Amino acid sequence: MNADDAPRQTGVSIVPIDGQWAVRIVENGEMTQRLFEEEQFARNFAAGQRLRLGLLPMNACDTR
Repeated sequence: MNADDAPRQTGVSIVPIDGQWAVRIVENGEMTQRLFEEEQFARNFAAGQRLRLGLLPMNACDTR
């Protein structure tokens, strides 16, 4: 399968990396990442990106 056949994915995730928080944005199959020192800043940024991309808010997916 070549790059043109790959499924186009969109999503936003938050992962801890070496004491920081990374927000990973996948848009049209391409990932970008932004690092934050504070978890809440990462969560706020991720929420804005989810809104921009037309995705459900993270807490709507929370099953806790």
